[in-house]
Amino acid sequence: MIEVRLAKENDIPRIIELYAELNIPNSIAESDKKPSLMDYKRTLNEINSVPGYELLVAEDNKDVVLGTMMLLVMPNLAHHASPWALVENLIVDSKQQRRDIGEKLVDYAIRQARNAGCYKIIINTDTERVGTRQFYRSLGFESSAHVYSIYL
Repeated sequence: MIEVRLAKENDIPRIIELYAELNIPNSIAESDKKPSLMDYKRTLNEINSVPGYELLVAEDNKDVVLGTMMLLVMPNLAHHASPWALVENLIVDSKQQRRDIGEKLVDYAIRQARNAGCYKIIINTDTERVGTRQFYRSLGFESSAHVYSIYL
Protein backbone atom coordinates (compact mmCIF):
# COMPACT_ATOMS: atom_id res chain seq x y z
CA MET A 1 0.00 0.00 0.00
CA ILE A 2 1.28 3.47 -0.92
CA GLU A 3 0.79 6.38 1.48
CA VAL A 4 1.21 10.05 0.55
CA ARG A 5 2.36 12.24 3.43
CA LEU A 6 4.25 15.42 4.23
CA ALA A 7 8.01 15.03 3.94
CA LYS A 8 10.12 14.96 7.09
CA GLU A 9 13.74 15.94 7.59
CA ASN A 10 14.89 12.31 7.48
CA ASP A 11 13.35 12.02 3.97
CA ILE A 12 15.66 14.68 2.52
CA PRO A 13 18.53 12.40 1.37
CA ARG A 14 16.09 10.15 -0.50
CA ILE A 15 14.27 13.12 -2.05
CA ILE A 16 17.59 14.49 -3.31
CA GLU A 17 18.35 11.06 -4.84
CA LEU A 18 15.01 11.14 -6.65
CA TYR A 19 15.62 14.69 -7.92
CA ALA A 20 18.79 13.42 -9.60
CA GLU A 21 16.52 11.35 -11.87
CA LEU A 22 14.68 14.47 -13.05
CA ASN A 23 17.67 15.79 -15.02
CA ILE A 24 16.68 19.35 -14.15
CA PRO A 25 18.62 21.93 -16.17
CA ASN A 26 20.97 23.90 -13.97
CA SER A 27 20.82 27.66 -14.00
CA ILE A 28 23.80 29.92 -13.51
CA ALA A 29 22.37 30.89 -10.11
CA GLU A 30 22.56 27.30 -8.88
CA SER A 31 25.61 26.01 -10.74
CA ASP A 32 28.08 26.86 -7.96
CA LYS A 33 25.85 25.74 -5.09
CA LYS A 34 26.77 22.69 -3.08
CA PRO A 35 24.06 22.62 -0.41
CA SER A 36 24.69 20.71 2.78
CA LEU A 37 22.11 18.59 4.58
CA MET A 38 21.65 21.57 6.93
CA ASP A 39 20.85 23.81 3.94
CA TYR A 40 18.21 21.35 2.78
CA LYS A 41 16.75 21.13 6.29
CA ARG A 42 16.52 24.93 6.46
CA THR A 43 14.77 24.95 3.10
CA LEU A 44 12.29 22.29 4.23
CA ASN A 45 11.54 24.40 7.32
CA GLU A 46 10.94 27.41 5.05
CA ILE A 47 8.57 25.35 2.89
CA ASN A 48 6.70 24.17 5.97
CA SER A 49 6.30 27.77 7.17
CA VAL A 50 4.43 28.86 4.01
CA PRO A 51 0.67 28.16 4.15
CA GLY A 52 -0.44 26.01 1.22
CA TYR A 53 3.09 24.87 0.34
CA GLU A 54 3.77 21.15 0.80
CA LEU A 55 6.69 18.87 0.03
CA LEU A 56 5.15 15.41 -0.19
CA VAL A 57 6.43 11.87 -0.42
CA ALA A 58 4.84 8.59 -1.45
CA GLU A 59 6.09 5.67 0.60
CA ASP A 60 5.41 1.96 0.68
CA ASN A 61 4.45 -0.13 3.71
CA LYS A 62 8.16 -0.56 4.52
CA ASP A 63 8.55 3.24 4.87
CA VAL A 64 10.62 3.45 1.67
CA VAL A 65 10.13 6.74 -0.19
CA LEU A 66 9.31 5.90 -3.82
CA GLY A 67 8.20 9.31 -5.09
CA THR A 68 7.90 12.97 -4.23
CA MET A 69 6.31 16.22 -5.40
CA MET A 70 5.83 19.83 -4.41
CA LEU A 71 2.31 21.22 -4.12
CA LEU A 72 1.65 24.93 -3.83
CA VAL A 73 -1.84 26.40 -3.43
CA MET A 74 -1.71 30.11 -4.27
CA PRO A 75 -4.22 32.78 -3.34
CA ASN A 76 -5.50 34.72 -6.33
CA LEU A 77 -7.56 37.85 -6.98
CA ALA A 78 -8.65 36.72 -10.44
CA HIS A 79 -11.30 34.06 -11.07
CA HIS A 80 -13.52 35.47 -8.32
CA ALA A 81 -10.70 35.26 -5.76
CA SER A 82 -10.29 31.53 -6.37
CA PRO A 83 -6.86 30.06 -5.63
CA TRP A 84 -4.97 27.85 -8.03
CA ALA A 85 -2.50 25.00 -7.45
CA LEU A 86 0.86 24.11 -8.90
CA VAL A 87 2.58 20.72 -8.83
CA GLU A 88 6.35 20.77 -9.34
CA ASN A 89 9.19 18.28 -9.17
CA LEU A 90 6.96 15.20 -9.33
CA ILE A 91 9.23 12.19 -9.61
CA VAL A 92 8.77 8.46 -9.01
CA ASP A 93 11.77 6.17 -8.69
CA SER A 94 12.41 4.89 -12.22
CA LYS A 95 12.47 1.28 -10.93
CA GLN A 96 9.04 1.75 -9.31
CA GLN A 97 7.12 3.39 -12.14
CA ARG A 98 3.87 1.93 -13.46
CA ARG A 99 2.76 0.95 -9.95
CA ASP A 100 0.22 3.82 -9.58
CA ILE A 101 2.59 5.79 -7.32
CA GLY A 102 2.53 8.87 -9.56
CA GLU A 103 -1.23 8.56 -9.84
CA LYS A 104 -1.56 8.50 -6.04
CA LEU A 105 0.57 11.65 -5.77
CA VAL A 106 -1.47 13.45 -8.44
CA ASP A 107 -4.77 12.28 -6.88
CA TYR A 108 -3.60 13.72 -3.56
CA ALA A 109 -2.75 17.05 -5.23
CA ILE A 110 -6.13 17.23 -6.98
CA ARG A 111 -7.96 16.45 -3.72
CA GLN A 112 -6.02 19.14 -1.84
CA ALA A 113 -6.64 21.66 -4.63
CA ARG A 114 -10.37 20.92 -4.65
CA ASN A 115 -10.55 21.17 -0.86
CA ALA A 116 -8.82 24.57 -1.07
CA GLY A 117 -11.37 25.80 -3.64
CA CYS A 118 -8.85 26.03 -6.48
CA TYR A 119 -10.20 26.71 -9.94
CA LYS A 120 -7.31 24.87 -11.65
CA ILE A 121 -4.22 22.80 -11.02
CA ILE A 122 -1.11 23.04 -13.17
CA ILE A 123 1.63 20.46 -13.65
CA ASN A 124 4.73 21.42 -15.62
CA THR A 125 6.82 18.87 -17.46
CA ASP A 126 9.67 19.05 -19.91
CA THR A 127 8.57 18.95 -23.55
CA GLU A 128 10.94 16.04 -24.18
CA ARG A 129 9.28 13.78 -21.60
CA VAL A 130 6.80 12.12 -23.95
CA GLY A 131 5.86 9.35 -21.50
CA THR A 132 5.27 11.87 -18.74
CA ARG A 133 3.01 13.97 -20.96
CA GLN A 134 1.02 10.83 -21.87
CA PHE A 135 0.74 9.97 -18.16
CA TYR A 136 -0.71 13.40 -17.31
CA ARG A 137 -3.14 13.21 -20.24
CA SER A 138 -4.30 9.80 -18.98
CA LEU A 139 -5.22 11.50 -15.69
CA GLY A 140 -7.33 14.15 -17.43
CA PHE A 141 -4.80 16.97 -17.81
CA GLU A 142 -4.75 18.93 -21.06
CA SER A 143 -1.91 20.87 -22.61
CA SER A 144 -3.40 24.34 -22.33
CA ALA A 145 -0.59 26.88 -22.39
CA HIS A 146 2.96 27.60 -23.39
CA VAL A 147 5.31 28.20 -20.48
CA TYR A 148 8.13 30.66 -20.97
CA SER A 149 11.10 30.45 -18.62
CA ILE A 150 14.38 32.19 -18.02
CA TYR A 151 16.85 30.23 -15.94
CA LEU A 152 18.69 32.77 -13.79
